[in-house]
Amino acid sequence: MLKRILKENIWYLIAIVFLLFVSVVVKLYFSEYVVSLDKSISDFFQIKLVNKTNTNFMMIVTFFGSAFSFVIIVLLSFLFVKNKSYSFYMLVNLLWVYVVSVIFKNVIMRERPMISLIEKPSDFSFPSGHTMCSMSFYGFIVYLLLRNTKNYFLKWLIIFVFALLVIFIGISRIYLNVHYFSDVIAGLILGTVCLLMIINIYNKNEK
Repeated sequence: MLKRILKENIWYLIAIVFLLFVSVVVKLYFSEYVVSLDKSISDFFQIKLVNKTNTNFMMIVTFFGSAFSFVIIVLLSFLFVKNKSYSFYMLVNLLWVYVVSVIFKNVIMRERPMISLIEKPSDFSFPSGHTMCSMSFYGFIVYLLLRNTKNYFLKWLIIFVFALLVIFIGISRIYLNVHYFSDVIAGLILGTVCLLMIINIYNKNEK
């Protein structure tokens, strides 16, 4: 079964390996340009946007991108969602994204910003795990909801709400100064690849 899954998803795996290669090349040869851009964006957030109200809001938003939130949602889905295959693939999705995130973090080994507005996580910065997991996890929930929703307006509302949530989770990581802009962008890209892969696995195994 594992061999079949790997074969059916070979292009997604190649895409992940390619993105890892690109990340290493950028770190080795273009890091000064990336650091300059990241610093400019971080400075803008810290100088122009930081205040108590915004910080409280961003702390709430970033919570929805935490492992605790994802685990609670998966557990609730196992308890209350009739189709348990949804819950199973949500869990598989979460574990897979976490593994990819850990691999990237420990290959690139980028240090986090020096000073943060919340307690700084102990792992490396690149890519943003919150953003990456949110993109794949909530994206898969959107996919499942759209499959079971016929109302056209409701479909677009679901897409809009969850897209806004993922975007703000990414922004919250920059605002709280626990990640750089490039970490968040990488998280969105990698999260999208992982999302497409889990959708493909789900569709192939649920036929």
